[in-house]
Amino acid sequence: MKLSNAPIKMFVNITKWILFMLVITNGQLLNNNNNNNNNTLENDNATAASRRTHQITTILDGLLKNYDAHIRPNFGEDPTKINFDILVSSFGPIQDMDMSFTMNCYFRQRWRDERLQFAEEVGVLSLSTRMLERLWRPDTVFHNSKYSYLHTIPTSNRLWRLFPDGSIWYSSRITVKARCNMNLKNFPVDVQICKFFIGSFANSAADIQYGWRLGNNNSVNFDTKVLLSQFDLIRFPQYDEIIDMNGRNFSMLRVDFVLKRHMGYYILQVYIPSSMLVMLSWVSFFIHREATADRVNIGVMTFLSLATLSFDIRNYTAAVSYLTALDWFVIMAYAFLLASLLQFAFVHYFTKFGYGEPLLRYQGSIDSFTINEDNGTTARDFKTNSSSCFSRSQDIHRKKSQTERKLYLRNIQYYLRQFWFCLSGNDSYKRALRKRASRFGINSRSKLDGFARIAFPLSFALFNILYWFYFLHLQR
Repeated sequence: MKLSNAPIKMFVNITKWILFMLVITNGQLLNNNNNNNNNTLENDNATAASRRTHQITTILDGLLKNYDAHIRPNFGEDPTKINFDILVSSFGPIQDMDMSFTMNCYFRQRWRDERLQFAEEVGVLSLSTRMLERLWRPDTVFHNSKYSYLHTIPTSNRLWRLFPDGSIWYSSRITVKARCNMNLKNFPVDVQICKFFIGSFANSAADIQYGWRLGNNNSVNFDTKVLLSQFDLIRFPQYDEIIDMNGRNFSMLRVDFVLKRHMGYYILQVYIPSSMLVMLSWVSFFIHREATADRVNIGVMTFLSLATLSFDIRNYTAAVSYLTALDWFVIMAYAFLLASLLQFAFVHYFTKFGYGEPLLRYQGSIDSFTINEDNGTTARDFKTNSSSCFSRSQDIHRKKSQTERKLYLRNIQYYLRQFWFCLSGNDSYKRALRKRASRFGINSRSKLDGFARIAFPLSFALFNILYWFYFLHLQR
């Protein structure tokens, strides 16, 4: 039995080995077929790409064979039309010092050159910018730019497309700093219009005409919402116009960026500090006239503080030959400070006589006094009042038999006489006041101070009402 089983086992092993070799052989054949198929597809793709590249190269060589880049499209016929649209990626800053604004934009032009037409089934061609150097391009410039530059990092930020009908779409990323003619008479309560002009450098409207590709008011767009530190961009209308320059008509595009200035910074840095200095000067009206040093120090220090503030203002405002709204406010603040200082000088010179603390023996005053002129002429009676700017005695004995009309007229005549003697510096009048001051001690309070406590705040409030009403409503 053992001898009969050996041939059978050998036969089975040989059969397994033959089947294993057949499987391996079939696998290698399948892999070779797949590789051959992949190589065939790759070769087919490479062949198709090579054919398309050859086709495009042939088309471009044919287009440029007799092409003259120095002659514009439609030369000798209708003017070449250039259509524009702008995508602004960033806007600002707006400079008051040199009257300029800066923006970063994608500047897009489109025109048609019939010499570059090709088969429509080829589709739109996206080519290298080096190819563009061999084609005609419009001599477009920004007429009011101070400087501008094309972004070239990491590569030149330009692209162009060639369409089958010969249209060329050319886009470039440019940063422009342009001049903005500002009228700062209402600064900082102003609205500025910064104009941006686009046109040809040398070709007149008979050769090149510019237009907005998406129509007026739709061809300038912003990539993101514009947020400026000192302005709000209200609107930006677009116009196309013909402008006469040196006897020739040029086609021009214009964008008006309407900017409204923020007032918060100037209110916090100028208006509030100036107003506080003016109100600080009113403290001297509540100090007795004998405190000469204190009142003078308040007036001088507030005046010098405002002078320092006005110098700081000039560091960030344009130097213009006319007065701005901010200048008018500062000038009026100067006027109020100077008036408060002169008010004390007036009180001190004309109503304060003698030195030291005021005498408190008498609270009243005499009815009238007599001033004898140096030349010995007639005597004059003057009614006195402790709150007037010339005397400090109170008129407590009035004749009650007089009518109100006569009393009113006498008071006017009395104050006019006192005012005239104060202005003329009448020595007899001053000697009479000095004599009365040494007798009754009436140097403690002046009615001019009481009047100033009411008149100065009211006048400053009235000035602010008129100022803001004029510049916020009438000027706009």
